Amino acid sequence: MVVLGMWLLTGVAFGMILMAFLAIGTYQRGYDDGFFLRKPWRAELAARHHAQIVAHKRQMTTPARTRVSAAVAAAARPYVEAASPVAASAG
Repeated sequence: MVVLGMWLLTGVAFGMILMAFLAIGTYQRGYDDGFFLRKPWRAELAARHHAQIVAHKRQMTTPARTRVSAAVAAAARPYVEAASPVAASAG
């Protein structure tokens, strides 16, 4: 009976060690896959952020967190109207 208990204890310990190595390997593979798939997404996010900063510096857009009142928006001349050929030929 003692021999059976020793074999059972040894088997459980070996199984736990084996499962720990398999779990660590699986986690590492998943992390690497996620890391390499995340790179293009982060590059696109950084490019969009940079484009937004450049557009804001050129005053092509308003900042995302500012609110423009209706009176100011109605009084301001649209940016696209000045660049249209119809407005240029009329004035």
